Amino acid sequence: MARLLDLPDELILFIVNYVQAGNEQTTLPFFEWGDAYRSAIEQNPSQRVKDLRSLYLVSRRFNNLLKPTFYRNLCVHAPSFRNHPLGQLERTLETDPNLEEHIVSAIVPCKDSILDIYRFFWFPNIQTLTVLRFNDWEPLEFEDDSYVGTSPVTTLKLIGCGAHEEALAAVLSWPAALEVLHYDAEQGEWEGHYGDEPAKSWTCATFVRTLQPHKETLRELTLTRPWLDHEGLGNGPRIDLSNFTALTTLRIYQVFLCGWDDCLEAWKGLPRNLEELEVFYDDTVLTRFDEDEFLQGLVVHKEAHLPRLRTVSINSPEMQWEDPQPSGPWTPPSPLARAFENAGVNLAVWLGATEAPKFEELDIPQLFDPSRTRR
Repeated sequence: MARLLDLPDELILFIVNYVQAGNEQTTLPFFEWGDAYRSAIEQNPSQRVKDLRSLYLVSRRFNNLLKPTFYRNLCVHAPSFRNHPLGQLERTLETDPNLEEHIVSAIVPCKDSILDIYRFFWFPNIQTLTVLRFNDWEPLEFEDDSYVGTSPVTTLKLIGCGAHEEALAAVLSWPAALEVLHYDAEQGEWEGHYGDEPAKSWTCATFVRTLQPHKETLRELTLTRPWLDHEGLGNGPRIDLSNFTALTTLRIYQVFLCGWDDCLEAWKGLPRNLEELEVFYDDTVLTRFDEDEFLQGLVVHKEAHLPRLRTVSINSPEMQWEDPQPSGPWTPPSPLARAFENAGVNLAVWLGATEAPKFEELDIPQLFDPSRTRR
């Protein structure tokens, strides 16, 4: 049997890419994504990453051969007492700036400010960038506006993001054409203010204003928030995405979709070209699915205002105590089921608790990178 070192480069790369792809993993519901990313920067590197690092250090030949694979998808861990991974990476990139060309996706935590990681937005081949703990109150200052609309990032995920409006708008102005956004809103951070200035509460309208540069390119939006400390927080007027003409997939919490407005009119805030809608009820003390009526308004106005809608998925942790199985799929009343069937929309509802994922057993960076999943 030939030794690994004796194999040609093409075969070595094939083997490494196959092993790196791994097996398919369980798909996480979108309301678990924020916690998954928070876990990713805290947990130790996976065995897959450790194996790749070992191969990378075998020889100069392997180092040069595997460098693009090693740097393609980065997960920078949170700093600890002794280790500062972001600083180590920065020093490596300063020593060899050409490494930036290999980075296609990255998961990075802010230490104190977006200033810590803003360079990632302009790596030449970066496509997907996940930023945790971006909580700036003020926008990052540049000499001029020549940087606006120049970042190649097309998929941006802002997890645990409490950045105030101007700071958030500035960062969202950097990508040339954003196609996918996950915004995990840390609403409580907006209550911070200077001196005698009044506190500014987070609202859906404020967020939508910051997103206007991408209303013609954004195809997929996920809008979540960290788990609540207690019920009733962060409620306000519903979101209005009606002018986002390219948006086809929306994953959203019910508190943002309906807010404190008439739930029968929630459809008014949805974009006309929407195809897939996923909704999660994270505050069932404030609003339960079985007390909500947004589905009735949605199906009535589907043909005229949402002609392309084909899938509606709902998940609410409330229990069905009258059912022998309190957690499971919900069967809609016959009139509602017929209305959705006649409208050509597949309706799927899950009520009750779902099994909590064991993040420590998951390879989070791989989980969110379908291109590396072995079929």
